[in-house]
Amino acid sequence: MKDYYTWTYPDIPENVAQELQKLQDSLVVVGVVGRSKGDQANKMQAFGMEPPLEHTPQDGQVQCYYKPGTSCLLLHFETTYDEAVLSKIINASMEDTENPFDFDSFYERMRCQFVRMVLLALHACHIVVYVETGQIFDPTLVTVFQLLKFAREQHLLQFLPNMLKGSAAAKLGERSRLCTPRMLFLFENYPQNEATTRERVSAFEFQTEDCIYELLRHHNIVSKSSTKSLMALPNNKQFVFFNAHEEQPGDKLMKAIECLNVAMYKPDAKEEDEDQEILELAPFEGFVKPYGRAIDEKALEEQEYRKEHTVWHFLQRHVQDALQGCFDEGSFKQQSQQGHFQLLNSKEWHECMARLYQLLVENAKNPGSHDSGNEEYKTFLHSFDESLNFEKKFWAHLCELGLKKGIAAYKQAAPSIYGTATHKQLLAEATLAFGEEGRGPQVKAALAKMAAICQKHWADGRQQCELLSLRSNPCTLPKDVTHEKHKSGVVHISTCNCGRTQGRREDPFNLRQANYEYYEQLAQKCNLCVKVKQYQFPIFEPSVSDYRAAAFEAAFPLLLTGKSGAAQQDDEDEVEDPEAEGDEVEDNQEEDSEKPEEEKEASDCGQNLSPTFGSDLNMSIAGFGASLNESQSSSEDLSNSEPESTSSGTSSGDTENELVLQLKEPTAKKEVREETSATPVPSTYSTSTTEYLPGLVHTVSNFGLLPLFPSWSLACVGPSSIYSHNTGLQEHFQSGFLSGANFLLPWDVQLRLVHAPKQQQQHHHQHPGKKQQRWKKQGDRLSLKIFIGMEYECSRGHRFMMCASDRVLRGGADIERDTCSKVVHNNMPLYYPCPCRSQSNYLAQLMRIHVVTPKAPVNIIVDPKVCVGKDKYTFTLGSIVPPRLTQSAYWILRLPYVYQGDDVLITPPEKLEADDMMAGGYLLSGMFGVAETDPTLDLNEPTRLATSPAGTFTKI
Repeated sequence: MKDYYTWTYPDIPENVAQELQKLQDSLVVVGVVGRSKGDQANKMQAFGMEPPLEHTPQDGQVQCYYKPGTSCLLLHFETTYDEAVLSKIINASMEDTENPFDFDSFYERMRCQFVRMVLLALHACHIVVYVETGQIFDPTLVTVFQLLKFAREQHLLQFLPNMLKGSAAAKLGERSRLCTPRMLFLFENYPQNEATTRERVSAFEFQTEDCIYELLRHHNIVSKSSTKSLMALPNNKQFVFFNAHEEQPGDKLMKAIECLNVAMYKPDAKEEDEDQEILELAPFEGFVKPYGRAIDEKALEEQEYRKEHTVWHFLQRHVQDALQGCFDEGSFKQQSQQGHFQLLNSKEWHECMARLYQLLVENAKNPGSHDSGNEEYKTFLHSFDESLNFEKKFWAHLCELGLKKGIAAYKQAAPSIYGTATHKQLLAEATLAFGEEGRGPQVKAALAKMAAICQKHWADGRQQCELLSLRSNPCTLPKDVTHEKHKSGVVHISTCNCGRTQGRREDPFNLRQANYEYYEQLAQKCNLCVKVKQYQFPIFEPSVSDYRAAAFEAAFPLLLTGKSGAAQQDDEDEVEDPEAEGDEVEDNQEEDSEKPEEEKEASDCGQNLSPTFGSDLNMSIAGFGASLNESQSSSEDLSNSEPESTSSGTSSGDTENELVLQLKEPTAKKEVREETSATPVPSTYSTSTTEYLPGLVHTVSNFGLLPLFPSWSLACVGPSSIYSHNTGLQEHFQSGFLSGANFLLPWDVQLRLVHAPKQQQQHHHQHPGKKQQRWKKQGDRLSLKIFIGMEYECSRGHRFMMCASDRVLRGGADIERDTCSKVVHNNMPLYYPCPCRSQSNYLAQLMRIHVVTPKAPVNIIVDPKVCVGKDKYTFTLGSIVPPRLTQSAYWILRLPYVYQGDDVLITPPEKLEADDMMAGGYLLSGMFGVAETDPTLDLNEPTRLATSPAGTFTKI
């Protein structure tokens, strides 16, 4: 049977109300607040009381306890400091998907709710007992006391006295409370490493009392004046109690784990251990001692102390002080003082409690539904939580200091004009400066504000244009200031078309500036460029003023090969497929083979050489441009009809390593010219005059589109005699070459001539000139010596030749017999690391191809194809008929500086891996060919080579 009553406020049982009414004006109200760990949030365990089994703890709920025959009513306040209540609030916050859980906001709300309940206890109780589950005093409780004092002085005293008038609570007086409540501290747990003797427990309690008093006195929680103090501490009377002799139910899970560990690691029991376990079950020490032994008086005193050292006895001493009217006498250690103190009967107290509970707790649950007309009370309801969050104000102040420091650091270090990378770097430095002061949960919002201010400062006339150049360098000019052309501040060293003059070039921002304008400007300063003869590449010629660039599908730039513009319909009717044209040529050749020999000679006027298979350098026959199938078909016929031996007695076995050319009877040059001029060159395609190709010409680009300007350059820089293989390229002729890398590679090409019958008769009467030539004629064999050079150039102007796809030429000693075949018959990388000494690894780009042609009755054909980019664009010269290089001349083919597809800019790689030098692009092998000398062309006019007929070409 329980010796106490318990109920939930305000539903007081009738029999308990009658019991309390008998007390008249001697009712002492005791409030119990603090922390608890049980499922029912019970802090009354030390008093020997507990709520009903069906009790459910809730925040703001008050459970009442009363022992018949006593004069004290105990109020158990359930708050957010109880673990059972706190866990419910946390679970509810986690389930709220609309508002994510924020610890700082949750902690502030939890503390404010606890302060409301303690304020109610300080105004409705004579004694307040704070229960602590720990073993030492929690210093954060001082902060709670400070908030309580602030809330009472700044809020409650502003509206509470006026709002209590006209009700039973008016008896509380101007201070609006029964008295300055006496604060007691109950520690449910005693340190396990401390002895539980009377002297040690008392010493520990006195030590804790001094610590608490010093803290509360230092922070002005208690003072000399009872009316100004938040609470009272008794003088010469104990106000700290440690429950050292009664075991309180601790954490069930930890206790179970401890018991499990004891059971698992318990050693085998011996007789002595069993006796000791039996002795521990004795109710007191000496229970099984033999009769007649001397009684230990000290042990008896300890037993008596344990009986008297209980929480109930500790509390009753303070209750008696209240009943005797000396409650405030000696409440402060500084001096004794009589303050406001009032005892009420149970009915009056319930009326005061109801009014205080409504004003302080119940109305705060829904502030908008209550309108009392008191402005101070409205402020209390709406801004009470905000006013108590002093940490939030403190963090806001620190963030404001950090914000000022970060913005100042950003503005001081910011240049007049800067780009995104500098802005991010400055913002990172400003963030570090902010972190020296800024702290707390508002840091994220403060950093966002700082970033917005810095962004505004940057955009206010300091933002850099940052348009990327074709080499991926940003423009350094202001963004808001109009400028005709962009500048990145990066300067490269490049060489002119002829290779004689080097100059400084700004980083290009458009394709015309990169591949055409710079070289035209540099040519005006070069003494050689103005004299050389240039090959004229086909370019776009508009017929209307509103011409435009052709549009391509960005997703499939390589699949769109149809015609566009007004020329599309005409192309479908007039343009023939080059392969179909080749088939037609093959048919014509078959018809010619059936004609008499005299008619064949007349019809082959102007074509004195025919190709066939075989070469000592593994040469193969292939067509250039529209003559692909023609040359292949005719060569097969010739190889099948070739005699077993020639006039010089060469066997058929030797023909496998030779390039066989059949010579036809030459006609008068004048007659050929007249025939050529009378018969125009057949047009294989028609070009658009309204749309131009935005990028470079490649293998799958529209045949009807031409670029606005040439990106390639082909120039004859002089006769072949200007190059000496003994000294290489001299500085006065080709500047910027690295030492030892200025040699061209000799290439020996073997040809075997097959003469027509009439030409064979004249062959014995021909006498070679006395002048030494760069070819040797031994009977029907022709040996050509061609010099080839693959030149690379880095952005610092360093130039060098390659002797293999993975090796830089180091001098004349590196040139072996078959060295050139490694360059001609292999793919050459478009980019290669420059061997110049530098801290940063510069990439050199394949920029020029040097060709020294022999003085022989043949023309060297060049048809380069460069494969670049992820989409593997294969760029070409754009000429249907590849250009022919004149005899005994020095030719330089300049490649584009920047490559661009239909609508894709192909930037150079930042770095090349040693095992994949072709990743940045490569020049396809087999770019050179050989053809007979066209008698209709003047060798001194290379510009006419673009309009020469297709002829018959042999790939070497």
